[in-house]
Amino acid sequence: QPLLGQAIVVENRAGAGGMIAAGVVAKGPADGSMLLIAGQIIPTAPSLYRNLPFDPLRDLAPVAQVGAAAQVLVVAPNHAAKSVKDLVQMARRSPGKLNYASTGNGSVLQLSAEMFKIETKTFILQIPYRGSPEAVTAVMTGEVDFLFDNMVASLPQIKGGKLRALAVTSRQRDPAIPNVPTMVESGFPEFVLATWNGVWTTGGTPSPVVARLETELRKVIAMPEVVASINKTGVKVTNLGSRELAKIIQDEAAHWAGVLKYAGVKPQ
Repeated sequence: QPLLGQAIVVENRAGAGGMIAAGVVAKGPADGSMLLIAGQIIPTAPSLYRNLPFDPLRDLAPVAQVGAAAQVLVVAPNHAAKSVKDLVQMARRSPGKLNYASTGNGSVLQLSAEMFKIETKTFILQIPYRGSPEAVTAVMTGEVDFLFDNMVASLPQIKGGKLRALAVTSRQRDPAIPNVPTMVESGFPEFVLATWNGVWTTGGTPSPVVARLETELRKVIAMPEVVASINKTGVKVTNLGSRELAKIIQDEAAHWAGVLKYAGVKPQ
């Protein structure tokens, strides 16, 4: 607020995977007065929704990426697979027998698992759940075989011995669980991904206005107390600018479109 010289009002517009909130900003005045905080739903939306009243890639202007968090591949503590190699061998030995938990089509949990299927050339079934807690519980109880979950969400269960981590999706091992290998170390050099959060404003906002928003926002993100607060949640501050975020969105829109097509997910 002090940096921009105006009051900031936070509104939670839940629903449709974040598309309701995105639509409000997309249809807002093109003056930088409205901001959206969202993640992968923006680049994946065109592949998931057929009749959106706005174009997420055209009608929203990237401002900055705030932070990112790795995914972690987890199984129940007593699961037969003790490594990624074990899990892949089991899946290849019995196509369609293994399954994974997700929170539905287009969720990061599904995208990660479908990417796993592509990389490992396996056939594994999706079992969708209402939310992440239900999906995690299903894995802990052995109802399903595995789950790719946000590191932040699964870490307490991993530390508490209720889940066993087979690999993380970051390029380097995570300091929170240093004994868990990466997917790269497990034999899949292209399997690097993270969930992330970014900030957008209304498309068509003049470049100087977007540039000022980017400058002031990145000042805030770089503040030591803000970095400490974000890192405490398990999210790593990235603090990338509008051009970098635009490139990420462009690349991920194409990448996830291919993954969703492979998964047989059609726009609804």
